[in-house]
Amino acid sequence: MPETKSYSGSCHCGAVAYDVELDLSGALKCNCSICTRLGAVWAFAPRTALKLKADGAQLGDYQFGKKSLHHRFCKSCGNEAFAEGKMP
Repeated sequence: MPETKSYSGSCHCGAVAYDVELDLSGALKCNCSICTRLGAVWAFAPRTALKLKADGAQLGDYQFGKKSLHHRFCKSCGNEAFAEGKMP
């Protein structure tokens, strides 16, 4: 049975911070070159479940490959904070 919980996240410097409500039971490990280097595990939530704590001025966007995901990163410290797009 899915269990939705509240989580908080941010980049390293804290300029990009968010709260999100999601269920981690469907988390996926991506094998692309970027995610492999990061050790990333992805969990997907509706965009409405993600609440930015700041205005987003420090939010950058990077896309690669099929450009199906927007990898959102902090313009100040360079850390990826989250990604947006359709679940693969």
